[in-house]
Amino acid sequence: MHEYAFFIHNIINLVKVNEQKPQVLYRRTSFVFCSKIIPMGSWSVIFICGLYVVIEAFAAFIFHKFHLMKSEGIRKFIHIATSFLIFPVLYGIDQPMLRYVGPLFFVVFNAIAGYCGLGRIIGMDDEKRHLGLVIYPLSVAFLVFLFNEGYISPQAASAGVMIMGLGDGMAAVVGTKWGKHKYRLSKSGSKSLEGTLAMMIASFLVVYFLTPGGFLVSFVVALAASALENISPSGVDNATVPIISSILLEALCRL
Repeated sequence: MHEYAFFIHNIINLVKVNEQKPQVLYRRTSFVFCSKIIPMGSWSVIFICGLYVVIEAFAAFIFHKFHLMKSEGIRKFIHIATSFLIFPVLYGIDQPMLRYVGPLFFVVFNAIAGYCGLGRIIGMDDEKRHLGLVIYPLSVAFLVFLFNEGYISPQAASAGVMIMGLGDGMAAVVGTKWGKHKYRLSKSGSKSLEGTLAMMIASFLVVYFLTPGGFLVSFVVALAASALENISPSGVDNATVPIISSILLEALCRL
């Protein structure tokens, strides 16, 4: 209880000191969160994240084995579920270099799994998607780098990852099931207005609730993320959406 009382005391002091500079409060309180909100060792957090991934993979295997979900649904389930790992990585691991363990592990594992066809075990047999599975964790690693070097806050980094995970995931789910109004802006394939709207709404909610940006900033970032998802080549959106969204969000929050 003493640690969390100290945390509240820090927040109050930072508000008093930075009344005229909300962007400073936005960044400085981030590091208070990192050290206080999840009071456990870095390796413990990594172990828990690994256990989470094992459970996630087992769930995907069950979905495929008993035909509970189609291949695209399983892919999006993993896409969305894995994106939540950004929170313990940024807020629970206090050693900067160890924050790269998860993203780089997925870069190597996804590359090997795609090459060897291991994805078929859990129903992910679309070879055209393998590039995106490598690019996505690479983009997460780059956001971790920007956070470690102090260029962006953990809110901006986590929001960018969640926009790609939750926003793009909801776009696929809604677009596949209810998408009737199709259009095409790039060679990556046709999109639906319903799916794009779902991504905008999900991205808006992510930014609105994870950052102090407010309504206008949330709307601008959500609009930009949806546009990037539409115009980026297949697979490349796994880099353009989270990275540009995070940088844009950080820039707007500093204004």
